[in-house]
Amino acid sequence: MIKIIDNFLDDTESLDWLYSFFKHAGSYQFDFMPKAYVNKGNHNSELESRICNIIKAFCAADISYSGKGYEPWVNVLNTDNDHLHYHVDCSEEEVGVVPAKLTANLYLGPSDGIEGGELAVNVNPYVDHETTFKYETIYDIKKNLDNDWIIIPYKYNRLVMFDSVLPHAVLPVTNIPNNEDRITFIAASWDRKIKVKK
Repeated sequence: MIKIIDNFLDDTESLDWLYSFFKHAGSYQFDFMPKAYVNKGNHNSELESRICNIIKAFCAADISYSGKGYEPWVNVLNTDNDHLHYHVDCSEEEVGVVPAKLTANLYLGPSDGIEGGELAVNVNPYVDHETTFKYETIYDIKKNLDNDWIIIPYKYNRLVMFDSVLPHAVLPVTNIPNNEDRITFIAASWDRKIKVKK
């Protein structure tokens, strides 16, 4: 399953607030957030309250996204740190590759001016390390994009949700407005509690 919803949030104030926050803070891995914590009214900070509200919006967008808890993080890319290599969203504390249930990506900004930085999703689920991870560099992936890949351009306030078992990468950002970063909020849905590696 791959679902794309443009103009996901009607009110983009939280996107802009989070963009500004992580523009200064950089990439960040949050602790695992149990469903009960996400759904409660009082959170530990304004940051976590905004994150939890977005996770609740993910659940409303697709009922199958709801889980026992969520693993949220933020990726900040620019022309110096311009891509994310081919991977599967999985528990990094377990032996082998144990994927999450679903992964949701919400593009926080900038609102325009990015070239490159597309999300490349392989439609073939993870099988094993040798079969799945046959590309050595991001440039090997770019040379071998075929019908097994869905390429999704970066767009402000776009939600991309997909089965976490699908390997994916972020292709190199080739141009970005001065003093801007490509910032994405991601949250993986889990049917059980996991230990998050920071």
